[in-house]
Amino acid sequence: MSTPLAESSSQASAVSRAGVCDPGGTKEPSMKYQQQFRSALSSRMTLAILVTGAVACSGKGGSGGLPSATGGAPSHSGGVQSITGGAGTSSIPSPSGGNGPSSGGAGAGGVPGAAGGTPSAGGTPAAGGAAATGGQAGQAGQGGQGGQGGKTDASAAGGSTSAGGSGGTAPLSDGGPSDGGATSPGGFLHVEGSKLVDWRGQTVRLTGVNWFGLETNNQEPHGVWARDYRSMVKQIADLGFNSIRLPWANQILRSNAKATDGEGFGKSGPDAYDGTNPINANLVGKSPLEIMDKVIEAAGEFGVKIILDNHSREPDGYMNEQVWYTDKTPEKQWIDDWVFLAKRYAGNTTVVAADLDNEPHGTATWGSGVATTDWNSAAERCGNAILAANPDWVMVVEGTEKVGSDGYWWGGNLSGVKTNPIKLSDPKKLMYSTHEYGPEVHEQPWFTDSTFPSNLPALWTAKFDFIMQQNLGHILIGEFGIKDRAASSGKAGVWFDTVLTKLGKTYSWTFWCWNPNSGDTEGLLAYDWVTPVQWKIDALKAAMAPMIGK
Repeated sequence: MSTPLAESSSQASAVSRAGVCDPGGTKEPSMKYQQQFRSALSSRMTLAILVTGAVACSGKGGSGGLPSATGGAPSHSGGVQSITGGAGTSSIPSPSGGNGPSSGGAGAGGVPGAAGGTPSAGGTPAAGGAAATGGQAGQAGQGGQGGQGGKTDASAAGGSTSAGGSGGTAPLSDGGPSDGGATSPGGFLHVEGSKLVDWRGQTVRLTGVNWFGLETNNQEPHGVWARDYRSMVKQIADLGFNSIRLPWANQILRSNAKATDGEGFGKSGPDAYDGTNPINANLVGKSPLEIMDKVIEAAGEFGVKIILDNHSREPDGYMNEQVWYTDKTPEKQWIDDWVFLAKRYAGNTTVVAADLDNEPHGTATWGSGVATTDWNSAAERCGNAILAANPDWVMVVEGTEKVGSDGYWWGGNLSGVKTNPIKLSDPKKLMYSTHEYGPEVHEQPWFTDSTFPSNLPALWTAKFDFIMQQNLGHILIGEFGIKDRAASSGKAGVWFDTVLTKLGKTYSWTFWCWNPNSGDTEGLLAYDWVTPVQWKIDALKAAMAPMIGK
């Protein structure tokens, strides 16, 4: 989800096109989240297409979406929403007001619930739910991006800088021994200098995809109207991706949360990839949280690691939420919700990281001394609370849009780490994160500079790469994506190649995105939700790391 350096003041009215909401602007449209576009491929669902001018947009960018920095046009996707009823009754008490988060539902395959849950303000802890064997959490998705220097929401909690010199030692290759020799508990990860290290002491990288949807009004991973969720995860693994960044919104933890397509689960098939028939039978009657459990369970089956990404407080809220809290979800509730999930998935080696808040931007600051806007301090409070409940997870902390007057993509500016590094109770459980996009999302000034693309390495060093160069931490590029190599007179393809060449083989990364219905970038699947976009797969292959633990 990307946007511009400074918030753009002019956002034209949304123009509906084939279910895509495109808030216009002075630059080319930025519609990274055309997230509910459903075509005839949705053979089993009755779809309601909104044709009344403005479709609910969910994306990254401008007003109504993400602020676009230099007057760029933020875009959202809105698109077609299925209105075929909701999922069965939710068995999970609301973590807010009243009962604390209860443990996972008792359905077969459900994830063991956190006994006692985390009480909300004024609430009583819920009795630990009957944990069904084996469950795990599923994955959500994300929206579009906007212009320069910004994006939606922020990322996760961090940790203190690792001991390390300023010499800029290059990370070891995937699978090599780490310098420190330390290990994480079986199946989990930690950071040593600029390297991500597994429980065996081997250097690893997370190289995966974003699969959005759980953070949208659908409250389910997108594409489940056309494919079986388990088949989707299998295809991700078969293509060589070792991880999924799974966006979610706090709303899915509430007792009234319902998946849009719940009534259609188990009623169609076969799946176009692996023949599962009927599709999504295991999701019948499941709440959004229980659907997340099932996606995580499938990821564990296929050896894929999960990064939980708190994309917004409200469904599709990333368009409006600039900081980590809202009136409806204050900071305490945000932290309580994270602690609830940390307990729910404690000991589950599939879930390895928590991206605390997606793309802090706008009013979000880093190191300003203002408690209500300083994202770095909030990340420390949240990260330490999570680690107290679940010491195995890695805390992922994104940057902000601005540090002082210095702007970049939403969530992408980590220059504040130079003076205010994240400090966690366990420094080895911190991984920083940036988001990086090309000119399709917004025509940033560096794309039009006469020195492009040779200017990119120095730009990246100033914004985030100094962390890797100085062994201050490992970085996850939580989002980067491309739709058309030829866009912007070929600059889109040049940018993409440069990212993969300069950063792709040493950083962890999760490509934006798996879904085809992201307006700015589209995805790794075609609009039939099964055919890979082969040129993108081929480009990413050289930067992929092996499956972790295999």
